[in-house]
Amino acid sequence: MHKLRRFLPPLPDYAPGTYNFLQPKLRFVSVPRTDTKITYDFENVISPLVKTASARAGKPLTVEEDRVVIPVHELQTMHIKEKIPAAKVYPAEYSIPLLAQQSLR
Repeated sequence: MHKLRRFLPPLPDYAPGTYNFLQPKLRFVSVPRTDTKITYDFENVISPLVKTASARAGKPLTVEEDRVVIPVHELQTMHIKEKIPAAKVYPAEYSIPLLAQQSLR
């Protein structure tokens, strides 16, 4: 939480009460397989999330064969766009509403 008290660029400065930290959204990005180290059965583990996001959007979230899709917190997308040029951020329509961690104070 301490990192969320001050937003660093490229995030805009959110006024108190304008962002619901208790109910963030899960977004999706994809990165080239050559830029990642995947362990375990990561893609099968997250496939239910991808299916849920596709169902909510009403269309499939397509991932190119040479890329890996990764779920991220919605506030991370701006930093990812700026700092990882090879990353593709999927549109917000492919998002899943979540509940924040219990440790949020």
